[in-house]
Amino acid sequence: MKLHDRAKDRVNHRGYRRQDGMTRQAAIAGTSEDFEGDFLPLSSLRKVLHWGLALLISPFCFVTIITMVKVSGEGSMFKYVWYSTEFVCFVAGMGSMLSWFLGGILNHFLLYLYVLGHELTHAFFVYACGGRVSKIHFSTQGGYVMTNKSNILIALSPYFVPFWSAVLITLHTLISLVWEIPAGDLILFGLLGFSWTFHIIWTLWMIPKDQPDLKEHGTFFSLMIIIFANLILISVMICASSQEVELVGFAFDWWNNLLDLVEGLWRLVPGFRSL
Repeated sequence: MKLHDRAKDRVNHRGYRRQDGMTRQAAIAGTSEDFEGDFLPLSSLRKVLHWGLALLISPFCFVTIITMVKVSGEGSMFKYVWYSTEFVCFVAGMGSMLSWFLGGILNHFLLYLYVLGHELTHAFFVYACGGRVSKIHFSTQGGYVMTNKSNILIALSPYFVPFWSAVLITLHTLISLVWEIPAGDLILFGLLGFSWTFHIIWTLWMIPKDQPDLKEHGTFFSLMIIIFANLILISVMICASSQEVELVGFAFDWWNNLLDLVEGLWRLVPGFRSL
C-alpha cells in the first residue's frame, strides 16, 4: 500500500533510530529489520515465556465472551441491554462510524485523528509510568514518540484505550458540572458508539501493518493482551448502558464461568475424571 510504504520510509529512517538512550513507539511503521535497534530482539526464553502467558490469557478471553452471550435464567445480558435507550444510541453511533468508513467519508482526516490519538496515548502512559517524551510526531504518513522508557503498557495501550472516547467522557463530565446538557447521557452514548467504533476500525486496520509495538513483546502475546483488554472494555460499556446489568453481577458470573471451565478442563486430565 502506497501510504504504508511512505510511512516505512519516513518513520524507519535511520535518523529516527535510537539516540541518547531513547526508544520509539510508532504507528504505521515497518518491518522488524527496519525497526532494528529500537528494541532488543526477544531471547528464546522470553519467547517461550510470552507464548506460555499468551496461552494462559486465551481462556480468560473465552470466559469473557461466554459471560457476555451465555443464556441464564430468562436470557442473556444482551436481552436487557438491547432494549435500553442508551444501547440503541450506542449502536446508532456504531452504525454511523461504520458507514463513514465503508463510504470513505473523511477517511484521510479520520486516519490523522487516529494516529494523533495513538501517539498521545503512548505519551500519556510514558508520563504515567515515570518516563519522559523528547519528541512526538504524527501525520497520515505515520507517527512515533521518542521516549526514555518503554514497557508493555506503554507499547500496547493505544490498541485497547479508545483515546477519543476518553476525551468525550472527560468533556461531558466537565460540561455537566456547570451546565445540564439536554439528553446528555443519550448524546454521550451515541458519541461513544461512534468514537469506540472509530477506535476499533482503525486499530484493526493498523495491526496488520507490521507494527513494532506488537513485535516488542512478541506479536502473539501482544495480540492476546489486546483482545482480552478490549473484551473487558466492551463488557464494562455493556454494563454501563443498562440499568439491569451491573458490573458486579457480570464479574460474579465471569468468575463462576471461569471456575466451570477450570473444573471441566481438570476432569479431562487422566486419572481425575472420576473425582
